[in-house]
Amino acid sequence: MQLFPAPAQVPGRLLPIAVALVAAGGAIGAMVRWMVGTLLEGEPATWPWSTLCVNIGGCIMIGVAARHIERGSQQWDFVVTGILGSFTTMSSFAVELNDLIDAGRSGMAFGYGATTVVVGVGVVTLMLRGSS
Repeated sequence: MQLFPAPAQVPGRLLPIAVALVAAGGAIGAMVRWMVGTLLEGEPATWPWSTLCVNIGGCIMIGVAARHIERGSQQWDFVVTGILGSFTTMSSFAVELNDLIDAGRSGMAFGYGATTVVVGVGVVTLMLRGSS
């Protein structure tokens, strides 16, 4: 039994190219995420506007991409998995929720968490159902 078995190849898809596309897209998305975070940086344990903006913006862009880019394609690897996957940030969202709770702001944490999830799912749904 291998500790890390080789991933299955998708017919017509070269794994090294997919990895390179995800890595290149990830570098772009992470850099843009950092820039937005730097521009909108707030105080700890306050409403995390930068993370909310990138996550909702990323949901909008992923919804649009899901309508126009074939899943499993090289374009999907680069744009959705790479750029948008590294642009949006579940880890910062989780840390900021924890910071709000630790600061005694459970109501704000609940509001932030609910806003992120409800608005995120809502905008993806709207983008998927929008006109072509």
